[in-house]
Amino acid sequence: MSNNAQILKLLEYIGIRGYEAKAYLALIELGEASATTIASKASIPQPRVYEVLESLLKKGLIEVKIGRPRTYRALPPNIALNSYVERYVSGIYSNASRLVSELSKHYLSESVLKEPLIWINYSLDTGIEKVKKLIVDMKYDGFISADPNILGKIVQAITKKMLGTRTSALAITLIADVPDERIIKYLETSNRIEVRLLPTGIVKMIEVDLTDAMIFGENYVIHSREREVIIITYEVYYFGYWRVGKVVKPLGVNRGMKYTLKHHWLALDIASRALKEGLNVKAYIEGIDTKTKKTIAIKGYIRDVRKTPGDTIRALIVETGHGDVSVGGLGATIEDVEATYVELELE
Repeated sequence: MSNNAQILKLLEYIGIRGYEAKAYLALIELGEASATTIASKASIPQPRVYEVLESLLKKGLIEVKIGRPRTYRALPPNIALNSYVERYVSGIYSNASRLVSELSKHYLSESVLKEPLIWINYSLDTGIEKVKKLIVDMKYDGFISADPNILGKIVQAITKKMLGTRTSALAITLIADVPDERIIKYLETSNRIEVRLLPTGIVKMIEVDLTDAMIFGENYVIHSREREVIIITYEVYYFGYWRVGKVVKPLGVNRGMKYTLKHHWLALDIASRALKEGLNVKAYIEGIDTKTKKTIAIKGYIRDVRKTPGDTIRALIVETGHGDVSVGGLGATIEDVEATYVELELE
């Protein structure tokens, strides 16, 4: 591609296209010229050249000297072209804002969208923005496994959200050899975030409220609300990224704190630490009775946290006043209750 062809291509990117670009480039090279000379130099049909030059005048890229014939010349590019680009970009942003506003009125809300519940997009930047929205909209709790590159792009949204909540919790596993000091400094501002470090890990994911999961590939992002996908990310994160990670910034377990949780294993960790600190842990739990398969709600105090050596069975033991009730997580069958919601108050 010749130099002129490259210039014409670049001009096209900023809205100076076709005959306009050719006329502008011709004037840059000619200095001053009549419309006829410009048309000849740029291979523009004579009937079109005046229309083209008028458009360049309105864009502020050239000027005209009145006479017979009129003479045209390009204004200095470092001034005129820069000024034009600023106006052009500003116009794009303004029009984009109006377009987004209008299209949003016609956009189907997610509440009415049907199958499938798995979406793939190939814009990592869009994926990051969707993650930020998930964090902002998080009602209960969630988890993230990410490298410093991804986590660095969402850390401000995380801290803003967690500083504004009084009941949520967020588990984060940073995939890195050493903690990123800048990221940790942000996350240390909230005692409702726990950060663990894992030097090896390939699955970068976020899940919130047991409703939404996002997985980052090399050049794509998967977003799903399918229960099976949620369960897979839930188990992969707990066994592969949470329980094996090194704690670098613990979750707060102070008297007076309250947590509303969807992730049973996170409730176990909080309750276990609180009991070791000598705190009473008041619990309200909603779930499924594993024997009758009916919904159930229980209240009481957690008196123990039990785990088998491989963590295949994990249970909260709740003293209800009518005997102990064992509470498991997703898919629980051995325990008395499969928890779907856990509320903890530390006393």
